[in-house]
Amino acid sequence: MGNRHIGRGVSIIGAAYTKLGDVRATPEIKDFSEKELYAAASIEAMENGGIDACDIDAFYVGMSGAEGKSKIKSGTPHFSEWVGMSGKPGLFYDGGCGTAGIGLQMAVNAIASGNFDVVLSGAVNIMSTVPHPGVPPFIRRNLPHDEFWAGIYTGLDSNYEKIGDGGSGSIEAQCIDYARKYGLTYEQMDEAQLNYLIKSREGARSNPKAANAQMSLQEEAENAGFASPREYLINNKMNPVISSYFRVRFLGTPADGAAAIIVCASDIAHRYTDKPISVAGIATCTQLHKEMMTVPDPFLVNMYQKAYYMAGIKDPYEELDYMAIHDVPAFQVAIQGENAGYFKPGTAWKYMMEGRCGYDGDRPVSTQGACFSCGHPLSPKFNIEVTEAIAQMRGKCGARQIAKPPKTALIYCGGSGWHHAGAVLKYDGKE
Repeated sequence: MGNRHIGRGVSIIGAAYTKLGDVRATPEIKDFSEKELYAAASIEAMENGGIDACDIDAFYVGMSGAEGKSKIKSGTPHFSEWVGMSGKPGLFYDGGCGTAGIGLQMAVNAIASGNFDVVLSGAVNIMSTVPHPGVPPFIRRNLPHDEFWAGIYTGLDSNYEKIGDGGSGSIEAQCIDYARKYGLTYEQMDEAQLNYLIKSREGARSNPKAANAQMSLQEEAENAGFASPREYLINNKMNPVISSYFRVRFLGTPADGAAAIIVCASDIAHRYTDKPISVAGIATCTQLHKEMMTVPDPFLVNMYQKAYYMAGIKDPYEELDYMAIHDVPAFQVAIQGENAGYFKPGTAWKYMMEGRCGYDGDRPVSTQGACFSCGHPLSPKFNIEVTEAIAQMRGKCGARQIAKPPKTALIYCGGSGWHHAGAVLKYDGKE
């Protein structure tokens, strides 16, 4: 299949996500249902996009594992009245952790084809609890770890998986190949991921929507009886090793939440905002776990190249100012960053080790706190990353603002299955 261009310009005018946390305890989202979470994110996206619900042509709802986690099937009619979409076209879909990225491509396709002018694309998941069988879905119970992982593995091509490692056995194989190719020890791989987590908390501390923003990692470590974040995170009781290269906290912090973006035709974007963000290129792909054995990954390299062709990117290392990465597990920063050309081959682990992926570093990645500190609610992840990239481009990130706001960003997310999505965003608003 050859390279493609987007037939009609598409821009993002609004983006938002809810506070991430636990609907049983986090005050901002306490007792929220999926519909309320989706509505909260969507309404905020409409507000910062300068658009009313009546001007939106269609809406998408993404949710990972909807029937098991929420007892919801064909859900868009049930969400419609919460966001002013009654009677409008809706789409309900699941792409695992890559759900919202697939949603963005579908929205881009719908607008580029001329079928719609404006689309609301949102995603939501409640991770902490599940409904009881046979009762209304707002009556929920705790989700035991063994039941959670059993559900994950039921849906995976698990020939190359280790039970308990979070469905990341294929990425582990890529880590082994990476370590052999570049001569890294286990200790270097471990230290790079530990230091990346420590740095990611700095971004989360200035992000009021992050799940782990209440205290610094130093305070968290001291509360647990450790002198430093490193001692805390390297302790096998606090952060146990679960596979050859991963500790449990390298897989992020599970969280409940929702995220939404408003996508519209570029030729009408300035009706709503003077700071639209162009979707300059987007590509997706699917892949089985057993196909993820080496680095660089040919499936992902090809996907990024298609997005770059659309966007006119010739040299991603020189032309990309920012990259958002689905960092579950944390070493995905190195694997995907190098697949995408954001880092030179064999160098990304050094940036992680040296803390250079933060908002104050020379290769910033997911500055809102990433999955470890911001939280990982599965399907909304891509839209959370889009929201942060847009805020950085518009200079709205406060204490974690990149000194020179990025003009071009790459958003990547992939979910167990695997569904991958990569989008190149360009700032085309007023200074």
